[in-house]
Amino acid sequence: MISEKLTQLVAVSNRYGGDADYVLAGGGNTSFKDGGVMYVKASGTSLADITADRFVAMDMSKLSDMLNKAYPEEDEAREAAALADMMAARLPGEEDKRPSVEAILHGLFPYKYVVHTHPAIVNGLSCGKDGEKLCGALFNGAVLWIPLTKPGYILASVCAKRFNGFYEANGEFPKQVILQNHGLFAASDTVEEIDALTENIMNRIKSRITEDADFSPLTNIDIDRAERLSAELRNLYPAENPCVIYNNCSLLSLNNYIKPFTPDHIVYCKHTPLILNNIGGTGKAMADYIKCHGFPPRIALAEGLGFFAMGETAKEAETARLLFLDAMRIAVYAKSFGGPNPLPDDFTLFILNWEVEKYRVKQ
Repeated sequence: MISEKLTQLVAVSNRYGGDADYVLAGGGNTSFKDGGVMYVKASGTSLADITADRFVAMDMSKLSDMLNKAYPEEDEAREAAALADMMAARLPGEEDKRPSVEAILHGLFPYKYVVHTHPAIVNGLSCGKDGEKLCGALFNGAVLWIPLTKPGYILASVCAKRFNGFYEANGEFPKQVILQNHGLFAASDTVEEIDALTENIMNRIKSRITEDADFSPLTNIDIDRAERLSAELRNLYPAENPCVIYNNCSLLSLNNYIKPFTPDHIVYCKHTPLILNNIGGTGKAMADYIKCHGFPPRIALAEGLGFFAMGETAKEAETARLLFLDAMRIAVYAKSFGGPNPLPDDFTLFILNWEVEKYRVKQ
């Protein structure tokens, strides 16, 4: 039975997916290989409650063949062609499921289990200006660093070359990979080793962090203004029954968050917050934001108050809140690794318009 083969994969997926230190919302993905078949998390599925039937069975030889194929250079055309080939690599009977965009990358690891997570601790390093240099010093070359690369096919092709270089230098393929401004991959033939590798990485990075994130409440805030802004944002948000969640955090300042750090922050919080400064009023600020960007904000910042997380549903607003706090945590951790290094604008624009991420959010 396929479900029996995936019992351990489901368990490790639920464990990491249910731990906010590793995964938030729909982030992260896992896989298991057996007899030329790879079972990988379906896109838009949550690791915290994934079941065996939500993994996609894929032909590994067809995934491997994709890396030897020439694709268009233009982003949209390339990703569309690669997606079509990835969908064609599904085994018969899997047509109702869409594999994670990282499926090709999962296939590169010659190990049975692969766990990909987005820990804020790790992303403090991966989003630090000196991250690559300090990664080498911390792990003595045992952890492969992948520079900032567009996700999807391009990332898989870059990793294929880097993996081969690692093998030539070390006599084995990497088991630990940190993707700049993205997260962590751990791979092994056993879940126990994945746990040990992950714990080692987390502890070593944590030992270098000199400042922790402080989310304690602000004091002497204008409660009336906070309540007024919450009501105004709820009335202005373009949805039938929107949700606005107010967060009073002392960490927050207009200088703490300028640009997103990882793709998840773009997906769930959008690329920039709405700034509320009383100039022209909340209504004008909301209208100007929507006119400029073509969609409503997920986060609004108010100096001296904290922030407001918004969405068409309570779940959407809560997800934005959690991911924004994650971004704030990374901003603080990154101070220990040369200072914060957010995503460049062209990369952010790619994620905003990428069909794959739009599909994930919809799911």
